[in-house]
Amino acid sequence: MAVSSKDCSNMIFLYVIFLVALKTIHNPKFVNGDVTLIGHVCRETAYPVDCNICLDSNPLSSRADVKGLAGIAINCSYALATDVDNQLRALTGYSQYQYTFCLQQFDSIVQNLSLALQSWKNNQYRDSRNLVEKALGAYFKCLKSLNKPSDLDTLFVVLAKTRISFENSFGVLAQISS
Repeated sequence: MAVSSKDCSNMIFLYVIFLVALKTIHNPKFVNGDVTLIGHVCRETAYPVDCNICLDSNPLSSRADVKGLAGIAINCSYALATDVDNQLRALTGYSQYQYTFCLQQFDSIVQNLSLALQSWKNNQYRDSRNLVEKALGAYFKCLKSLNKPSDLDTLFVVLAKTRISFENSFGVLAQISS
């Protein structure tokens, strides 16, 4: 029986998961400010490299626990969403009505991320996670409404970065047990 490349990829993936799980089991309890904590938290997100970039960009992450890292991740998402919202606002100002629906969605996204930060500050992590998930849903509504992008459309590059950030925020929040 021939083994497909997909089967090999699946086996390698399972092996890597096994090694990560083994390392986690034998790792001592993570402490605040431990670089290992950031690495561990980011490995559990959809886009670990981008998660590390976000968390490393904030000097407070070196002293944060998982809950603190979640707040930093939400702040990264909020900053990106605000940038996209501003870009969409400029595009709709130049009679590009195709972006109007996306602007409405990003207004909702910015509001939901602001509420997610407030929930996070009030230790309401499940509510915060639900609001990030709601923002991600609005993102997909926006993306679905747009025409196919040109190869170098900067708006779509920023939209992709925003999605990555949302998914990472959701992934970090999912690691908080409450």
